[in-house]
Amino acid sequence: MKRVLISTVYNEGASIERWIEALKAQTVQPDEFVIVDAASKDGTVDLLRKGFESGNFPKPHIIIQRCNIAEGRNLAIQNSTHEVIASADAGSLPDRKWLEEITRPFEENTDVDVVGGWCPVVAANAFQKAVERFIDPEAEKHKYVEGGVCSPSSRNIAFTRKAWAVVGGYPEWLTLTAEDALFNANLESVGMRFYYQPSAVVTWEVRPDLASYLKMMSGYGYGSAEMGLAPHLYRRWLLTTLVPPLILFSPHPVSAAPLRYLRNAASTWGWMKGKVMGRKPPKDWRCVDGVLLSPQSLAALKNRGTTTAASSRSASEAVADKAR
Repeated sequence: MKRVLISTVYNEGASIERWIEALKAQTVQPDEFVIVDAASKDGTVDLLRKGFESGNFPKPHIIIQRCNIAEGRNLAIQNSTHEVIASADAGSLPDRKWLEEITRPFEENTDVDVVGGWCPVVAANAFQKAVERFIDPEAEKHKYVEGGVCSPSSRNIAFTRKAWAVVGGYPEWLTLTAEDALFNANLESVGMRFYYQPSAVVTWEVRPDLASYLKMMSGYGYGSAEMGLAPHLYRRWLLTTLVPPLILFSPHPVSAAPLRYLRNAASTWGWMKGKVMGRKPPKDWRCVDGVLLSPQSLAALKNRGTTTAASSRSASEAVADKAR
């Protein structure tokens, strides 16, 4: 089995060297390695070239082009050839067996189209630990059944080139975020088989301070509004923002209520901005059962002779994942 490793980066100079070392320590190497840098200004590209000069890990094909995340992912895939594509973004750290584990289901199950791994949070400072209080890492690990349907983040996903092509790739019309959630929804809509692989581990850090965390959550809300993702969740968060005592009815610890209130407020502010100012889907996209489907997905459904669309379960879970 030939593997492609893709990644998108932008101004990752502060963390890129650790990411490089994590990749060079992998038990399995990719046959192709493509990185798209969205015109970083902090020397990220120089660090990438220097970091992969030594060792046996394949030197990446680095493409420098200003683009959003979805455009970057598609560009990396278009500049590769092999069938199995794995994605691991800079800013996170793959376990040394990650590439081996995220691609293993394709060797053991010929009907698997998409594999998602486990993305535990790493808390390095007091603020991150405060956020972690309302994220139960073990509960997240067991949220899905091994081998079952999941809603993977594109920091830890593998899929076949055929699956990517059938849905038309990542949705480039989105401003910045939610591209992986909409990609997942389209894959599920056309009947692609998902496989949860908890042994494929990529750790990631929550933003290190309150301001950057709230900015991240606002960005997630903006993207969710553009793709119409789980509006019921954002309406609930809006209600708790307008009526703060309601947040006390949450099952989460009361001690986490202040931070969760700010999280909800930032998310709904981004969501409302996205509803008003966000990009609208292209005219050839259609909303079916609450999920925006690409023209390629619609054609695939028509060819199958079915009007069954993606279940909203994956879309809702994607929002929960982003809420971390």
